Amino acid sequence: MSKENITTESGVSIQIPVKIRLEALEKVLQDKLVGFKIQKEEDGAKQFGEILSINLSSGIDDYGLCIQQEILMKTFLFKNKKIGFKMQLNFEYNQKDQELVIKNYKVEGEKKSWLTNILINVVMGLLFKKKLSNNFKLELTPKISELLNQINDKLKNILEVKKGINLFGAIDTFKVNDLYFKEDGLVALINIQGNLAAEVSEIELSN
Repeated sequence: MSKENITTESGVSIQIPVKIRLEALEKVLQDKLVGFKIQKEEDGAKQFGEILSINLSSGIDDYGLCIQQEILMKTFLFKNKKIGFKMQLNFEYNQKDQELVIKNYKVEGEKKSWLTNILINVVMGLLFKKKLSNNFKLELTPKISELLNQINDKLKNILEVKKGINLFGAIDTFKVNDLYFKEDGLVALINIQGNLAAEVSEIELSN
């Protein structure tokens, strides 16, 4: 991955790609979704199922991401029946609002029977609208603002990034220019602008 550094009149502008591996995203989704009870919002007592497992992999057929799930059904007709299915998703990044949203998706069962298809349609109608769409609508602005404050708090004092090398100054903007899935990860193109300077207080020469 390449990075682009530009010095401007107001300071330094750096664009650098950051890759978040699918394993890290998978852990977050597992913590949020495994054990989630699938039910209608207007009928809290009626459960349709429970998410048992969730795994991520690279998408196929021009989709960016594949989510594999196993669900334990809890309806009267299909009680305690486990179904597995894969969901292929495409995403769209809105740079203005700093949001990653689901653009389109398709779902297919591991067993292509009419019963499995019925169960999948029921589950996805509830799960996608209530939980998945909310978890994948990543609103980055609040997280970026929090991160920017944390970085600037550290830069108020001289920050030693390596022995003998100190960094100081302030970051004015921290923005995600693009966000997309590629191969085994989520790639974020991050742009940082600010007034930064480095000071070398110690030089080590190898023999």
